[in-house]
Amino acid sequence: MLVQILDEYKNRTEYRLLKNFYDCKAVKVNALQNGVLVLPGILLNKMNEQQLSAINEWLEDSRNQLILTPAWLEMNLKDIFNSSSVDIKISKADGRFDEVPVGYKIDTLVKNIVFRQDGKCFGIHYRKNTGVGLITVVTLPLLDYKLIQFEDKFKILFDSLLYVDKIKPEFQIEDRGLMLDDIHIYLIILSGAQVDLSQQISAKLSKYFGVTVDEKDAEEKYRELMDNKYVTHNGLTEKGLAIVKERKLKAFINAAKQRGEKEDGWD
Repeated sequence: MLVQILDEYKNRTEYRLLKNFYDCKAVKVNALQNGVLVLPGILLNKMNEQQLSAINEWLEDSRNQLILTPAWLEMNLKDIFNSSSVDIKISKADGRFDEVPVGYKIDTLVKNIVFRQDGKCFGIHYRKNTGVGLITVVTLPLLDYKLIQFEDKFKILFDSLLYVDKIKPEFQIEDRGLMLDDIHIYLIILSGAQVDLSQQISAKLSKYFGVTVDEKDAEEKYRELMDNKYVTHNGLTEKGLAIVKERKLKAFINAAKQRGEKEDGWD
């Protein structure tokens, strides 16, 4: 997947780390293309009115996704984005997500929460309506070089944030619109690692990826993968292996194999 970064800030550490995860293209803020733009939230305070206007105009297209990451300052994103009709406040916090320290949290009534622990929200997806782009806000330090020991985990978590162009168009047609979400991807990784998914799927998703999913929902996601021929009870199909190659998941499958059924999962 091609991810856009802002040319004006292409030498920032966050962007250098992002290039370890994806193919990145540096673009001018007034020349953004359709797709994904990753932007450290702190840069919003450095942009002038014309630059913010360009991003707001880009977000008017429903095909686009803006991913806002640390570093952060305290702010209310409602004051910046035309497509936000609710408060999305970034505030300081002394929190943790599993073993990862988190310095900021999100205070909002947005319902689509992607990362949360101990009552603190660390990640959301927000779309005002179906006619505008998706704003993804995350305060987990996924691009922090000081936490490079979590790089494998951070890559998987970042993958889970991506909504644009998740799978090849031919797969969408063949599967009559099935879109692979983060849980599907996690299950593909576990299937590739030969983790037994015949039972307690929710517990294994929590153990390996730190996400909370209802068991019935987890079983349904697994059935969808089987019905659409990404996996079988014996592991990945050719179609599933194609997703592994496209999404560069091999390293995460190997990591899951190495950790096996250990109680400490990612430690």
